[in-house]
Amino acid sequence: MDEEILEQLRERYASGNLIVFAGPGVSAAAGMPTWKQLAERLRDRARRRSADPAVLDEIQKYIASNQLIHALSAAKLALGPQEFNSTVEKELDDTGRDIPEVAHAIAALKPRLKAVLTTNIDRLLERAFQGEWRMIDRPAGDLSMDRRFILKLHGTLRAWDTWVFSRDQYDRAIFGSPRLEDAFGALYRAHSILFVGFGLADDNIEQTLARVRALSGGPPPMHFALLPKGAPPFRRRLLEDSGVRLIVYENQDGDHAEVAQVLLGLEPGAAPPPPHAAAPPHAAAPPRAGVRAQQQSSPTLPSSLVKALAAPRPVRVFFSYASRDEELLTRLEAHMAPLRREGLIAPWHSGKIGADEDTARAIGEQLEAADLVLLLVSASYLASEQGDPQVTHAMRRRAAGQAVVVPILLRPCLWEATRFAELQAVPRDRKPVTQWADTEEALFEVAREIRTVVTKLRPSPR
Repeated sequence: MDEEILEQLRERYASGNLIVFAGPGVSAAAGMPTWKQLAERLRDRARRRSADPAVLDEIQKYIASNQLIHALSAAKLALGPQEFNSTVEKELDDTGRDIPEVAHAIAALKPRLKAVLTTNIDRLLERAFQGEWRMIDRPAGDLSMDRRFILKLHGTLRAWDTWVFSRDQYDRAIFGSPRLEDAFGALYRAHSILFVGFGLADDNIEQTLARVRALSGGPPPMHFALLPKGAPPFRRRLLEDSGVRLIVYENQDGDHAEVAQVLLGLEPGAAPPPPHAAAPPHAAAPPRAGVRAQQQSSPTLPSSLVKALAAPRPVRVFFSYASRDEELLTRLEAHMAPLRREGLIAPWHSGKIGADEDTARAIGEQLEAADLVLLLVSASYLASEQGDPQVTHAMRRRAAGQAVVVPILLRPCLWEATRFAELQAVPRDRKPVTQWADTEEALFEVAREIRTVVTKLRPSPR
């Protein structure tokens, strides 16, 4: 298991910008039929109904080539909508089935997880979340600004009219309007996605990755996928080229138990077990993931995670800025993106606050947790009402040896009269960014200076 990638995933979760995309493997863990098994059962039902042999051959070819959406669409045509729908509902009814460990583990991420997306139409995830998160089967255009929801991309069990079993239905349901496409584009560009329960051969994942690439508007964001060992090289490259970092686990017992353990290990404060600790005789079985696991202060982690949890973490960077300077902030973030991708920094600013979050509380918590505070200095910043308390907080933490504060001179202003005038500002010649002949060169120099600061700050292994 790649420890550096795992640490990057933990930082994305801690930032509040992680989305879990739950695939068919989550439902299969509860004994539900996979999409392939569902297609095979529908094919067999069509055969019992004496469907046209050519139609049956077509369904089988789609199943054999793993084009499962096409296989389901062909089965629907063979059976007719009513019989198809009633058969699917019966096959995917999770009533009476135990919620699988992986679904409980996803629900245990509620404190910081932004949202859950899923192609599964059963109700296992809603049950795991105990109704605390909204279920959405008809997304609205403001989706990217929302939090704490489960988006059922292919519909939900009891509402046949929400089901999506073909590509044309998928495109109409999810990307049928420019407003909705803009919302999904913002979702994919601004957040990291963790794929859980997808196999490398799943038809769905290629379609999803194609959409992520198309909507990312440039280099793909950092996404992640939990996959069992033995992924074919071409499929691995396909995922990596889509910006997906692979976290490969052993799966020695064939039950994918490591997936739930990795998810539980994302929560800050999740401590590894003592090295080589042996269970006492007749020790009780470990609790299930989910509600009982949340009561544990130290959930058990795979031994491969112990070293990762002790590895250097990214430096938490807080940007303090005025709204007028947002465009320069965005350009500076682009120059600092390589530091983020390398796992050197975990950046945050108030633009990442969700619509339903308490702004003052979110800023206070992030500023208190920051290792490095960047003051984006301009006349607007010095005049802003929120800048002054942020400077006060940052300077107090600096005086206590808890954070480093670096002023970044964006525009000409009387910053020499401020309480942070004695600090080393960047650019180092104290020439504001907007006064350079080439603003991009100035921002590049700022990013290079920040890299030097981050390299010195990054914690050593503990």
